[in-house]
Amino acid sequence: MFFRISSFLSAILALWIISADAKAGPIEEAFVQQQAFAGLEILQDKYIGETEKNVAFGKFIDSVIDSRKVARFVLGKYARGLDSAVFDDFKHAFDAYAKNIYQDNLTKFGGESLIVTGSIDRKPGDAIVNTIISGGALEKPLNVRWRVRTKDGISKIIDLEAFGIWLAVQQRSEITSYIANNGGKVKAATNMLQKRVAN
Repeated sequence: MFFRISSFLSAILALWIISADAKAGPIEEAFVQQQAFAGLEILQDKYIGETEKNVAFGKFIDSVIDSRKVARFVLGKYARGLDSAVFDDFKHAFDAYAKNIYQDNLTKFGGESLIVTGSIDRKPGDAIVNTIISGGALEKPLNVRWRVRTKDGISKIIDLEAFGIWLAVQQRSEITSYIANNGGKVKAATNMLQKRVAN
């Protein structure tokens, strides 16, 4: 499930077309709107090759997702007191694996549209942005919610929910279970992700 849902994230990131009317989280809604067009500009560029496009899209992912916060979250209790070098190795492997999935799925979708329908403030600087994706390869509209954190004027995506499942929560369940089954070693999860990237 971890890998299927990660693939779904890549599809969603690859499909953004947004129009929005700011409500509860105006900064976060504006962020989603602005980054949508930035992502589309990369994906729809007909003058660059696939390799160059994948590199550009990987940098785009870095710019919109708080990968450090997500990596620490998915480690759950295993992030506590973790040696910084061990964490950095895990984060690097986690980032590389996620980008691999995103890039592999770019060509599988197209023509979808995403509309921001509103947002809810969890607390200042922490909002859930509600969207509807429709058209393209989708048989029926899909509701997707994005959790966006804003700090010092900078917004980042830290999670998304689709089909009733929050991505980062599901990833944490899968990763922590894997670590628990491998002697409580974070390095085990790092090695697993590295092998999947290599394959």
